[in-house]
Amino acid sequence: MQVIDNQSLANVARMEHQILHHVKQALRVTLDWKVPSVGFPRKLSSVQFTLQSFQRHLERLMNLEEQDGYMAWVAEMKPNMVVRVERLEKDHAKFRHVMHDLLPVVEALNEYQDEEFESLCDEISAFLEEIDRHDSDEVDLLQEALLMDEGGEG
Repeated sequence: MQVIDNQSLANVARMEHQILHHVKQALRVTLDWKVPSVGFPRKLSSVQFTLQSFQRHLERLMNLEEQDGYMAWVAEMKPNMVVRVERLEKDHAKFRHVMHDLLPVVEALNEYQDEEFESLCDEISAFLEEIDRHDSDEVDLLQEALLMDEGGEG
């Protein structure tokens, strides 16, 4: 029964990763959208909406990874990798903090703050790059944890 539960959790995490990837790509497209000044309110509204969706999916995925996902398993089965798991958990805390600070600022913008908005778009793009790096580190950790030869044959 536990194998089925673990398989289900893995499938949910995989699906959440895919959803987050799509939302992240949608956010990038929206951030890169070149609009004339008359289209600025529409871009602002789209970024606000997409960033809210991104925050919800990011939080859901991080909770899955921390509570039901790979982090506890790797720490238990591969104690030599605990430092890397802890670093990824610190990333999660940082991501939560960034979103907590960023969302209200973006939501409070109005259509007359185009310079502030463009600066925030650059900040969001840099944040997405950090998320990409983190995702790559997670994949590397999981591959090493699952594929590492324990040795012992002799």
